[in-house]
Amino acid sequence: MFTILLIISVFYQGQAVKDFGKDFVTAFPENIAYYYPSTLFNTLKITALHNNTNFNVIFNGASIETGTLMAGQTKTVYLPDEVEEHQLGLSTKSVRISSDNDVTVFSKSLRGSSIQTNVVQPVTNLGKVYQIPFVNFTELILLLNDYNVSTARTSQTQNYNLFRVLIINAEDKDNTVKVTNQQSGSETSFKLSAFQFVQMSDSESAMKISAAAYVSVLLTHPCLDTSFCKCTMVVHQLRPANLLGDHFLVPSFQIGEYSRMFSTSDQSVNFEYGSPPNNGSQTLNPGSSVFLSFYQHLTVGFSNITTSQPVSLKLMGVGSLVDLIPVSMFSACYLVHSSSFAVSQALLIVETTQVSETYIDKTNSGSSMTWNAINGTEYSWAVVDLYLLMSQVIWHPSSKMAVYVFERMASTLFDYGGPAISINEEPDPRGCLVSQAMLEVSDQSVSWPASCQYCKLKGGYLASPSWAEAQRYMIQELEEVGATGQAWIGLRRSLLTSEWYWQTGQNFSFSNWASGQPVSPEKGMCVFVKLEPNGNYTWNSARCCTSMKPMCFKEPNYLHLINPIS
Repeated sequence: MFTILLIISVFYQGQAVKDFGKDFVTAFPENIAYYYPSTLFNTLKITALHNNTNFNVIFNGASIETGTLMAGQTKTVYLPDEVEEHQLGLSTKSVRISSDNDVTVFSKSLRGSSIQTNVVQPVTNLGKVYQIPFVNFTELILLLNDYNVSTARTSQTQNYNLFRVLIINAEDKDNTVKVTNQQSGSETSFKLSAFQFVQMSDSESAMKISAAAYVSVLLTHPCLDTSFCKCTMVVHQLRPANLLGDHFLVPSFQIGEYSRMFSTSDQSVNFEYGSPPNNGSQTLNPGSSVFLSFYQHLTVGFSNITTSQPVSLKLMGVGSLVDLIPVSMFSACYLVHSSSFAVSQALLIVETTQVSETYIDKTNSGSSMTWNAINGTEYSWAVVDLYLLMSQVIWHPSSKMAVYVFERMASTLFDYGGPAISINEEPDPRGCLVSQAMLEVSDQSVSWPASCQYCKLKGGYLASPSWAEAQRYMIQELEEVGATGQAWIGLRRSLLTSEWYWQTGQNFSFSNWASGQPVSPEKGMCVFVKLEPNGNYTWNSARCCTSMKPMCFKEPNYLHLINPIS
């Protein structure tokens, strides 16, 4: 049993989330049509954040691939064709990913020229309540094509018009799910067994999903008709009702002539938009899901949007359905993947005064980017090209930002993509932080050499407060938990010279000795700290064979990618 103390504390602001975890569940809905005469590719990209990460991919209840990854390494897992689910109703063809350390999961479905990607959310980011938007398919077809109204309405069957909703039970137990039609008020309840999912047609109005346990919800369409007789799949993982926002900045370069925005809420919501956000407004009634009329403002630049209630705001473009990142969910570090067969670009939104400090991997790239101010806000945006078949880290040392990734197939005219993978919300000047520095005090007492070995096995070393700031951090965290007793630190005398040295190699230039300390070498060669809240946590020397508590320190871990992708 150990007391875990965070030397560098992170306090989550707003509703930001991290897109990594140890347990994931997803599904692969139909792409174009299950009988379409073109090879289907359904894949997962699993990226490890820590060394020696063991992962397991489970399909339909059976393990289909396992492996071990080093920190920053990405593994592409090719799934069997039967993973695709084209039928409505209940299914057990879910895909689960589990690991013993944190990973990110990115899914991709490709058939012919139809491609769609999705950042798979860890179970910890899922919820029990979701708002399901009603997407007016007829209106959407009119927006994306030059059809006339009568032709569009008579040429599409009702079954083909509707989007589909997948509800996946994310837990290893039965789950009761209730679907409410928010226009008629009618309700349907059903049970899902462990990791089972149901695929249903979207109704003629917005829906609300309430579940007894965590579920993942996907909004999908297998063949969204677009310009030039193109057909593209849409897959979009919805955010739960507790992960919404009330301030959005809309990326203008993704806006096309026919793009629209829509939102869904079970409350009355007032939207204000423009630069600054007072050029116009629109009200969304409870239970409705409509295309917002102020889309035309987006075609001439950014739109700064605020809402009276937290909402999920989505951008509908040709071939893509994109969740906008609320300002409250901006992060400091993102992971991006790019394909070998598409032009990949990242869109960055950064505070204007901080743009020059934007990093891509280890390079400060901010000064070389072309930044465009977002009128009426403190932010600017830029677009950068990504290397083909590469994974990259985009991060900022002192400011939170938003990063989107969009790709364009060479043979098509539509884009797909969405928010990049969020790794950490809090900025860190040294890079993309994936795990905090930690101080652990054991409740068992052993000798100084045994303490060194113990900390090594824990992935760290004996705490070494070798400068004044480190001593202050240590005192702060020890006082926070009220630690008592005596604990070894990583300072001792040399057996050859009797000079003091730190186990970690730092110069011995700072000390916090108690009165009368240190004692002579024959009385004490190793150093411990008295865990006294009112005693300034002074240092004392003692014989190294004396039994005391190990106090281990573990360095923070930063994400450094291994390319090319395996």
